[in-house]
Amino acid sequence: MKKIICIVFSVMMVLMPSVAKDKAPKSEKVNNIILLIGDGMGLGVAGAWMVDRNYEPTCFDRAQFVGLSKTYSLNSRVTDSAASGTAMATGHKTNNSMLGVLPDGTRLGTIAEAAKEDGKSIGIIVTSYLLDATPAAFYAHTSSRGNLRQVEEDLIAFQPDVILGGGRCNFTDQKWEDGTMLDKAVASGIKVLETPEEYYSMTSLDAPVLGLFAEGSYPMVIDRDADYLADCLNHTLELLDDNKKGFFIMAEGSHIDHAAHANNTEQLLFEMEEFDKAVNAAMDYADTHKGTLVIVTADHDTGGASLVSDNKDFHLGDSEIGVRYTTTGHTGTPVVIYSYGASAWKFSGVMENTELNRRMREVLLRK
Repeated sequence: MKKIICIVFSVMMVLMPSVAKDKAPKSEKVNNIILLIGDGMGLGVAGAWMVDRNYEPTCFDRAQFVGLSKTYSLNSRVTDSAASGTAMATGHKTNNSMLGVLPDGTRLGTIAEAAKEDGKSIGIIVTSYLLDATPAAFYAHTSSRGNLRQVEEDLIAFQPDVILGGGRCNFTDQKWEDGTMLDKAVASGIKVLETPEEYYSMTSLDAPVLGLFAEGSYPMVIDRDADYLADCLNHTLELLDDNKKGFFIMAEGSHIDHAAHANNTEQLLFEMEEFDKAVNAAMDYADTHKGTLVIVTADHDTGGASLVSDNKDFHLGDSEIGVRYTTTGHTGTPVVIYSYGASAWKFSGVMENTELNRRMREVLLRK
């Protein structure tokens, strides 16, 4: 009997490496990345959305792999959106308030810039204003996120194929010697649109598109009817699909952060519903377009939301659950990375937010 057991064990040891190798994830070619950022979307926020759905499947349940991102900046354990956006966009940590530069002024290249140089199309979609910290981290280079003139000039110089959001006033309020920034954008060949409907009517891109859909930030979901983020993402996917070299899209649910700052759970859940639809739209696209990677994460946690039972006696049955906040600011809590599609397995594990950039470059810009 002992001899039989030894033989079986030996055979298993021989077979195990080949079995493990067969089951090991494969590195798939990635042509397209859709990066969705829930601004301020900590785990407590995602959990609140799951509870609100009564644990019915959400976009997060579709994730094939999950990781954790450490969000601290170079000069603070609690980051702002500029520093965290820069870390994800460039692969370098910097000080709070800085965009695309190191504290010594060194200019940092972004993944959007590298993808464009590689011949890929670039799309940026936000629900805040287009010069806000997160979108600006992918195209701007300045020591202060408040230097909107420089951010505008960098946007016009970069010319992504599509950039959509609010902030029309930033382009029209200030008139310089050569006119407003809107004048400068038009003169550079950018096509300016005023409504999402104008954008949806487009069937092809013959020039870079700048969608300025509101004077300030685009309205919060509670103040409108249309599914702006998912609809804009779907149409952008249709327009950029023609580029055989692929694309890089960053779409941000910006108002998740604003609702969390206000500790307003009702607004927060409305924003999460819209974000969920956009993430599902991206994952649906990945299902039908080989070589598409979807990454969903947050730049930082806002509000420190937690889910608390209203009844401390856990020997009883189900009790009401509520969302409680620990701050009206940001926290230093790590955020979740959800990945789906081509080479999604490479985005699991615990990592610095800068590592997210390195891994995206590795899969998207392979020669």
